[in-house]
Amino acid sequence: MAEPARPDVFARARRRLALLFAAIVVVLVAVSSVFMYLTVRADIRTAASGSYRDTESEQAFVSRSLGSLRWQLVAVDAVIVIVVGAGGLLYARRTLSPIRESVAAQKRFVADASHDLRTPLAIMKAEFEVALRRPDLDEATRPVLVSGLEEVDRMSGMVEDLLTLSRIDAHQEPLEREPLDLAALARRTVEELGALAATAGVRLRADADEEARAVGDEGHVRRALRNVVRNAVEHSPSGTTVEVAVRRVDVGAQAVVTDHGEGMPPEVLEHVFDRFYRGDAARSGHQGGAGLGLAIARWALRGMGGDLTAESEVAAGTRVTLTLPAA
Repeated sequence: MAEPARPDVFARARRRLALLFAAIVVVLVAVSSVFMYLTVRADIRTAASGSYRDTESEQAFVSRSLGSLRWQLVAVDAVIVIVVGAGGLLYARRTLSPIRESVAAQKRFVADASHDLRTPLAIMKAEFEVALRRPDLDEATRPVLVSGLEEVDRMSGMVEDLLTLSRIDAHQEPLEREPLDLAALARRTVEELGALAATAGVRLRADADEEARAVGDEGHVRRALRNVVRNAVEHSPSGTTVEVAVRRVDVGAQAVVTDHGEGMPPEVLEHVFDRFYRGDAARSGHQGGAGLGLAIARWALRGMGGDLTAESEVAAGTRVTLTLPAA
């Protein structure tokens, strides 16, 4: 399935600037035309009343004069609006052009830098893993190597998010539509994150309806589900439970991830799916990440015909719902 088109924010801004500029000019032209018409009408009637004694002749003269004036004003105003509209678009385009070029250059840099970072990170990861397998490894050194490996994995995740973002912006990130066993995917995610939950002292539980079938891109769905569950675990107090419930709904299937952590205030919840938003690092992606995880997940799910939504209450927890269309 083709990647869903991302709206061109510069084209939209250009239209808005042009419309605003045209609206201001139209209001000014309309006000001046009305004022001119009323003034000239009064002058015509004054002149006509002093020149004609025949009331019918006077009325005919005034009607012809005012009709001619109205058409002239309408024609002039129409020309002004057309010229101003075209000029407004040109002006808005030239105004936004430097900003657009700057953003394009920034995106190219992010894509190039992310791509170049993959190789050294892969080498560092391999070296850490080899060092950890050495039989003569000092036990005092092991925690340092493990911590370094975790940081490399975290940075690799950030790089992958940035590369995915670059492909999305370039319309080069495909989305497949294939049958999915959402229940099996949820159970597998819970198993994979079991060690993380145990370390945090959090219970991780899956309650899956085996009949919950859907269609979508398995790679993106797995990534989105893992991101949401990981966030829930990392921001849940020790001794609490994170539930992953898979259920059938009218539109297809849903995976609902519920935690009982600190929750989010409305001002954070409003922006939690925005790119690079770091109002709450917990809900903006992986801990210490670039704030792209949830933004990419929502883009992918909506591109598959589903959605990603969140509900939260401070000190009560958060519920994140992944919705996919029916198989």
